[in-house]
Amino acid sequence: MVISPGCKEMFLVDVKGLYRKNPWLVKRKTIREKLFYILVSVPDKEPNEFFVLTQIEVNHLIEQELKRLKRPADYPLTGFVWKLAAPHKGKWQVLPK
Repeated sequence: MVISPGCKEMFLVDVKGLYRKNPWLVKRKTIREKLFYILVSVPDKEPNEFFVLTQIEVNHLIEQELKRLKRPADYPLTGFVWKLAAPHKGKWQVLPK
């Protein structure tokens, strides 16, 4: 749980980390108000990268991957390929102010 310093608004953050460009393994969760994801890439010889997404965006990427891989909607292992997070790099403005 996090509190935004600007507006004192509470929200939830789920952080996932990788050190290689492997798929982001993210479990689907019931929609929660104000849940955000911060995906962190911490490679050995490159700068760290941060990708910031809403829960709705993450759920959409999970669904895209399930369709692409032709897996049933209830498939237990979920996530999405590393490159799908790229458009969300440094999108800190997604978080409440």
